[in-house]
Amino acid sequence: MPFKFSRCICLQTPQSESAARFYKEILGVESADEKECNIELIVGANRLFIDKGEQLGPILEFLVPDLESAKKELVAKGCEVVVWEGRGGRCYMRDPFGLVFNLYEDKESFSD
Repeated sequence: MPFKFSRCICLQTPQSESAARFYKEILGVESADEKECNIELIVGANRLFIDKGEQLGPILEFLVPDLESAKKELVAKGCEVVVWEGRGGRCYMRDPFGLVFNLYEDKESFSD
């Protein structure tokens, strides 16, 4: 299964509004989109998403051509599912070393 590192990073925290305000006011990060439980900030060529929820540390994202196959492969290699909402939702996994990351299905990223 091929994996590609995404330009998206997520910070999940119960203090999402305070975190967003810090990044915008103190660090000068530009806001792209704000919803009730999700705030998207522009950080150069990257996107920083701030989600309201249990603090999990920074959450990186990997693109995969097949979400369910990637999940099966990673679980077999010792990863655990943290949150699984399926295609288009949060699909957080924790690797054996403690890193939490999201899987996002994007077949077009692998069509080259």
